[in-house]
Amino acid sequence: MSLWSWVNQPEELKNFQNPLFEANSLVIWPSVAPQSLQLWEGIFLRWNRPSRYLDEAEEEMKRIIDYNRFLQDKVNSMKKQITQTETEGKVDEVDEVDKVDEMDKVDEMDKVDEVDKVDKVDEVDKVDKVDEMDKVDEVDKVDKVDEMDKVDKVDEVDKVDEVDKVDEMDKVDEVDKVDEVDKVDKVDEVDKVDEVDKVDEVDKVDKVKKVDEVDEVDKVDEMDKVDEVDEVQENP
Repeated sequence: MSLWSWVNQPEELKNFQNPLFEANSLVIWPSVAPQSLQLWEGIFLRWNRPSRYLDEAEEEMKRIIDYNRFLQDKVNSMKKQITQTETEGKVDEVDEVDKVDEMDKVDEMDKVDEVDKVDKVDEVDKVDKVDEMDKVDEVDKVDKVDEMDKVDKVDEVDKVDEVDKVDEMDKVDEVDKVDEVDKVDKVDEVDKVDEVDKVDEVDKVDKVKKVDEVDEVDKVDEMDKVDEVDEVQENP
């Protein structure tokens, strides 16, 4: 890779530009005099540092070493304290463990007592539930018997009602039959009356006809008499 491809990067190029550069359209003639030549230390001596930096670095290293020794001594003293506290803590832990074991035993005994109480309560509850179930069964049986009795009574009442209805229907049928007989009798009577009326009318008509015939005969006789009188008058 070319060096200029790296130098021409914008973030790198600003490190190599001359801030005092002024653009000039004329030809630049550099001075080649020995006093005009200067070493570009930023490029050619960038890895070399002045002695003052080395002195500062040496002093910093000494300070760091001294501080490291101080820290090491402090760590050792803290380790001793930790070992002492651990030994004391172990004794305390043993005491605490014993206390915890005693407390656990007491808790277990309490739990066992509670479990026994709960078992007894469960047994009592089971007995109570069984008694309640028996009572409920007895009540259900009594209710069923009552329902059966009610159903039987309802059936008897229904039967009585049916018998009453049948009796009423029979009575209604008898009444209807009587009414029909009465109607037939009345119709027969009406028919008889109509026949009598018809006979009377026929008799009346016959009488009228007879009267008319007699009237006609009388008229004919009168006409004959009138004719005879007329003939007599014409032929004295």
